[in-house]
Amino acid sequence: MKDSDEIISSSDLIITSPLVSVILPLYNAEPYIEEAVRSILDQSYRNLELIIIDDGSKDNSAAMVRAIKDERIKLFSQENQGMAASLNKGLTLAKGEFIARQDADDISYPQRLEKQIAFLMENPDLGLVGTWARIISTAGEKSWFHKHPSENLTLKLFLLFDNPFVHSSIMMRKSIIETIGSYDEKKSALTQDYDLWSRIARNYAIANIPEVLQYYRKVESGISH
Repeated sequence: MKDSDEIISSSDLIITSPLVSVILPLYNAEPYIEEAVRSILDQSYRNLELIIIDDGSKDNSAAMVRAIKDERIKLFSQENQGMAASLNKGLTLAKGEFIARQDADDISYPQRLEKQIAFLMENPDLGLVGTWARIISTAGEKSWFHKHPSENLTLKLFLLFDNPFVHSSIMMRKSIIETIGSYDEKKSALTQDYDLWSRIARNYAIANIPEVLQYYRKVESGISH
């Protein structure tokens, strides 16, 4: 694999580098949203749009986003429809060649997108790539990790029994979503991401970058918990 720095090492490459659409669904995340948003805006990979879908928040989350002045932020509001509907709206709005996920209470490491872009460009057979993540508790403790398998065949076997991806760490090719479809809103909220990864894995190679590039917040009331 080439050094990922080559992607953004000169001004002409910055101009021609592929656009990444980062989709962030937002619902009542006032304590965390500013840090989550800034972790994307401060990425070493700059050619991105951050699509935030405010799914009927009742707190000051949306106002906090509007207070952040960056032309790459695109905030859309809707009545509460749930995670899958929010993500699907984001997918329809996305203009990027690559789609990345970010949750409103998680934090991306500064080189996350750069390394995932490099990985996908070096491996054109890949449809989906995640990363390892460090788990943060609501108290701020950072003691645990999600270190799922990284190789294609191992991941496909793992998918028969469990979900080997941290949803908020995912990057995928938009062309694949256009081919196989988006999140199935009829599925349970517990399985909507698992269903999409499984459909991608049936037709494309998948991978995790074996490096911690995401802080994943463990919230006791969250779906994953």
